[in-house]
Amino acid sequence: MDDSAPDTSSVYFDDGSINVIGRVINVGHPYNQTYNLASIVGTAHGRESMALGSVMWCFLGAFGVLFGVVLCKNSPVMGVTIACMSIAIIWKIIQGSSRPFVELKFGGLNNQILYMKKTEQAAHLAYAINKAIHDMHTPPEPGQPVYNPIFPEPENPVSQRPIFSRN
Repeated sequence: MDDSAPDTSSVYFDDGSINVIGRVINVGHPYNQTYNLASIVGTAHGRESMALGSVMWCFLGAFGVLFGVVLCKNSPVMGVTIACMSIAIIWKIIQGSSRPFVELKFGGLNNQILYMKKTEQAAHLAYAINKAIHDMHTPPEPGQPVYNPIFPEPENPVSQRPIFSRN
């Protein structure tokens, strides 16, 4: 492995589908996305709050339960069916409204949200991303190898001029 290769020896987080390795975040199946840590400003994690649409579906589900109970007197099969379907809608809305997430902040309006199964996983992923960002901006210790520029000049691999200079 040459000195210009990305740092893949530092594994900060790996749960099988999301990896924070070196300077990138890899999100596996079914999304297959890669994020560069250099473009991430920070992270936030927590639980998703219930939105207005979810509240409206809950009210509609509660109305369906009441309608099903009232309908049970005339048509028990239809009333029980409507009540059970309304309870299922309410259960699904409440279940999905408090998902744990990690938000990747890119310093603009295009922030990305990664949803997790458990709050502990979200907190651990946010900590791992913040640690990787901190390690990326930490200067190397004495004796630690320093990576060469991405596109060094062939005749002078350690160039005195910055590669992306506007001068």
